[in-house]
Amino acid sequence: MEQLLQAHQKPELATRQTIYHYPPDAGNNEHYPRPDDAAAFKAWFEQQGYIVIRRAVPQALCSAGVQAFRREVLPDRLGFFERHASGKYERHVLTESGFMKYPIMNLQDLPEKKYAGFRRSGLDLLTQAGIQRAIGVLFGEPGRVVHTMYFDGNQTTWAHRDGHYIDSQQSGKMIGVWVAAEDIHPAAGRFFIVPRSHRMPVPGEEGDPNSTAYKARMADFVCNGPLHCVAPVLQCGDVLLWSALTIHGSLPTTDMAFSRRSFTAHYVPRSHQFQWNVRAQASRRQMFVNGLQVVQHRDDDTLFKRLRNAIRSDMPRVYGLAQALKNRRAPT
Repeated sequence: MEQLLQAHQKPELATRQTIYHYPPDAGNNEHYPRPDDAAAFKAWFEQQGYIVIRRAVPQALCSAGVQAFRREVLPDRLGFFERHASGKYERHVLTESGFMKYPIMNLQDLPEKKYAGFRRSGLDLLTQAGIQRAIGVLFGEPGRVVHTMYFDGNQTTWAHRDGHYIDSQQSGKMIGVWVAAEDIHPAAGRFFIVPRSHRMPVPGEEGDPNSTAYKARMADFVCNGPLHCVAPVLQCGDVLLWSALTIHGSLPTTDMAFSRRSFTAHYVPRSHQFQWNVRAQASRRQMFVNGLQVVQHRDDDTLFKRLRNAIRSDMPRVYGLAQALKNRRAPT
């Protein structure tokens, strides 16, 4: 019989009494197909909309990434980092236990000199050969990274489909990759996913994916819809992959003493362009890590933007003052 997680969720996220480790209709089998069994691996992913690969990334690489973050990024209380929740450059907000609450977006765009170790180790981890091999099995061709993130604490991410924000040019072809950089404690706010939701529309989900109406509809589907909710047990080095159309998010943290350190990437097939559904255009800039193309999003195509980026990186006090003045002058 499937093992269950007892959930203490906020009502707007998931009111189900239990959240499964894996789909109860997938058979009593904790052993997900491995990429070496390409046919079974791809069949599971296409049916369920996600899959887990145990110990896909060496734990030493996970530790190196976390230590580089703690050494270079977390102590920088003046620095501005692009945030997932707002899409803006903001300073750290810390939890009561001292964890960074809001994840950093696009490690590949961090200033190379200032955060060299964290940027290098994070991108190395997200482009490991094992991940590239799994992505290649699912795409039928090599992939490329179009977006990355790092989580330290838990912002409690709302239920959503990634494809409503960013996707391949062919809707639903993008794949998310989430690497546990430590053993994720149940009270830390585990990653949850709704298997098979990539094949099922949610009534009224069209429209602005950042709106309260969108978040309410998606949350209601997770809470009251016909599909199970799954929060896989993930240990250091485990990797979860999911379709751009699979509904997912994070459960609330029930014990603030626990972090949920993890790295995330989004891949599209190498032959595909990608598209932002909430931005004007997709970037065409790139770098290569472990032989893999990684798209960069830092906008420095004009002298003004290069100057702004330099001030934000090298003179954060000046940038912060300018932002404060700008906000004070903004109409209310």
